[in-house]
Amino acid sequence: MTAKAEDIDVAELNCKPSGLTITWQNSSYSVYSSLWLRDNAPAHRDASTGQRLISLVDLPLEPRLLTAERWPPDHITLSWDDGETAVFSVQWLRAFDRSLRMNARPTRLPWMGQPAAHFVRCAYPDWVADPAIREDWLYYVGRDGLAFLSDVPVEDAAVLQVAAHIGLVRETNVGRIFDDRGGADLAVHTDSPYRDPVPGFQMLHCLSAAGHGEERNFVDGMAAVERVRAHDAEAFSALCQTPILYRFQDANADLAAERTMLEVDTREQFRAIHYDDRSIAPLPLKGPLLKKYYAAYRQLADLLCDPARSVHYRLQPGELVLFDNTRILHGRTEGEGGSSHLQGCYLEADGLYSSLAVLSRTRSSHHDDGKD
Repeated sequence: MTAKAEDIDVAELNCKPSGLTITWQNSSYSVYSSLWLRDNAPAHRDASTGQRLISLVDLPLEPRLLTAERWPPDHITLSWDDGETAVFSVQWLRAFDRSLRMNARPTRLPWMGQPAAHFVRCAYPDWVADPAIREDWLYYVGRDGLAFLSDVPVEDAAVLQVAAHIGLVRETNVGRIFDDRGGADLAVHTDSPYRDPVPGFQMLHCLSAAGHGEERNFVDGMAAVERVRAHDAEAFSALCQTPILYRFQDANADLAAERTMLEVDTREQFRAIHYDDRSIAPLPLKGPLLKKYYAAYRQLADLLCDPARSVHYRLQPGELVLFDNTRILHGRTEGEGGSSHLQGCYLEADGLYSSLAVLSRTRSSHHDDGKD
């Protein structure tokens, strides 16, 4: 996942007091303001953590660039009119070109129902032994929201062994791990919309399987949401803009969170779906707004229940599934001949993506050093 050489080779530098323009060998170009460059000078960041060592008020209001020189190799040295200098890596400048809209996380790709075999799967011993396999697996987790492992030890709390290679376990009122012993049909849903924040990812590890028939079901909420957006913009807006209350109560907990059923980011791209019929409190709406919301809610519900959107899979002992709880809905169909026993845990999304970034960075470093 490293950039191609022609994408980061410099063809020309154009330095003006207000900023720097770099023309690349592939004929694209990047523009950086003088203030942004001064603010992000490598000397202003801790070399180990990347944390800022200065405040914005320490900088000139309008720093003016004087020169830009391609030196040392693969770097650009800049100087300002007040005597300050900074040396930037060409690769770093390319990576931070905001016009490229590079994302630190894999781009999510929507999908319809298909065989579970179409999603990434690998054997746990190989996954542990080879960081490159683990990196690729985590990449597809981010892209597709769903991935499988086989040959995980069939023993109590083995799910935590897997989690230790991925990131941070999210502890809840039921502990670090929970037991899922199958049972009646369970409609597809996302977990814990009444928690703040919502758990990012969920893992389920099969310790024993039902006699036959029981399956786990997965639906891509992102694909369904984009279908609503494309065909009914008003319904999409209602689900994105109307906060509702999610709640869970038992003898030991009283959890509540107000949020919209759908979330988008600052560029109006899909961010999350929070969908669990069981946890939605009575809607705090009236009149035309209530009618409009119920119509939008029903439209989304019908899409999520469409069999053509579902992936069905019967987990066997030693198999594990990991899915994005802010995107992938999961459910269960009842089996016969006893119930399955799965153990699960929640993972923080930032921990998973941090692990992916570190694995990718290490792999790139080895590649640049000429190592396999």
